[in-house]
Amino acid sequence: MFDFLFLNLKKGIGKITGNPQLIYTIVIAVFITGSFVFMAERFIGIANDAQERLINVRIGSLQDAFVSFAGDKIDDSPYLDDKIQNIMSSNETIKSFKVVVKKTIADPMLGTLPNSYVVISSNNLDEINKTDSQSSLLYTLASGDPSSSMTISLNENGERLFKTARAITDKAGNILGVVMTTQTLSMADIAIEGSITNSKILLLIVIILILFLFFRHSRIIDYMDLYKKLKEIDQLKDDFISMASHELRTPLTVIRGYAEFAGGAPELSTQTKEYISLINISAKDLDLLVSDILDVSRIEQGRMSFKMGKINPSGIIDDVVASLVLPAKEKELKISFDKTKIESNQYINVDADRLKQVLVNLIGNAVKYTPKGEVIVRQYKEKNNLCVRISDTGIGMTEEEKSRLFEKFYRIRSEENQNIRGTGLGLWITAKITKEMNGHISVESIKGVGSHFIVSFPIIS
Repeated sequence: MFDFLFLNLKKGIGKITGNPQLIYTIVIAVFITGSFVFMAERFIGIANDAQERLINVRIGSLQDAFVSFAGDKIDDSPYLDDKIQNIMSSNETIKSFKVVVKKTIADPMLGTLPNSYVVISSNNLDEINKTDSQSSLLYTLASGDPSSSMTISLNENGERLFKTARAITDKAGNILGVVMTTQTLSMADIAIEGSITNSKILLLIVIILILFLFFRHSRIIDYMDLYKKLKEIDQLKDDFISMASHELRTPLTVIRGYAEFAGGAPELSTQTKEYISLINISAKDLDLLVSDILDVSRIEQGRMSFKMGKINPSGIIDDVVASLVLPAKEKELKISFDKTKIESNQYINVDADRLKQVLVNLIGNAVKYTPKGEVIVRQYKEKNNLCVRISDTGIGMTEEEKSRLFEKFYRIRSEENQNIRGTGLGLWITAKITKEMNGHISVESIKGVGSHFIVSFPIIS
């Protein structure tokens, strides 16, 4: 268990020292926690001071009010008792309130006792007319400055107390007695203790949040490191694909060249020529696959170049349709280019070669996925856009299939097209190229009826 904890601690320290951002996070966390504790301690100290001052000011005001009439009523103990009871009923923090006078008394046991401190009025009726030896210090302090209240603090049985005394004088300033009060700070201490408890709970919550943010930050750093590694791997993958694709094109070109040359040799048998034809077809398919992979690599790396120019696409459409007449005828399909809505001044700003690539993909797919019927290509103006619509009577698509049609590597799987070869890259590349040339591509389709692919570009003057 100890070894496990030690290894994890060592691993954690290594991770922290290896990531300056985690060190900054720890420093900030310690600073926030320390600041919170410091502010809490200051708040408690200020609250204590404020509470003590408030109690002293309050009792001082009460004593000022009491001594203002007590001098005239010093001999009227019942009157003073009544006033003391009224004061006690409205001040919960006062534990005792009494009037002490210094006089000579006669004790049956001890005889005459001069300068005794006798309680003449009190909230505690049991101590009236009894001596109070503990009052001597307060009596002396109050007598030294009759115009002010004197306070001493003490602790009895764990309870903080303030004892305050104020001299009672006659009109000539002679001291007649002293009013003494005892105030408890227990209520204030309970309130402050509650605040301290709440502060500790809040501090614990803050520490937990800081730890959560720390671990979250640590996880984010892990994700960042992983992201960097994935980017490096992805870049290596792209570089490898680009290099491999370029290197494959040269031998493919040689294979296709020799296959076409050998296929025309008169001395070969018919069966051998069929084999060579299959080799040529497969090499052509592989060449198209390599081209698609190269385009994917260029698009993802942002290296696909465009030579934009002002063109009327009808000539390019005518060439593409003408190049697909033979494949359509082999499937007994009718393919045509409807020119009835073409206007001579309809120009768009595109790369002619890339537009041809888009149209070869779309019209070629229409021929590929149409088992019977026809493929019609139309060029027309709609608002400020020049549109090319490729319509077929093929297998069509469902709404779900349409929604994923332009995803990379996505191919519709069904009985109708299970023998049709493809990588699922053509339409993704087509959509990307169209977008790069400021165009838009959309599709309309009904399952079992056919599909319409619409490519549109803004018309320029």
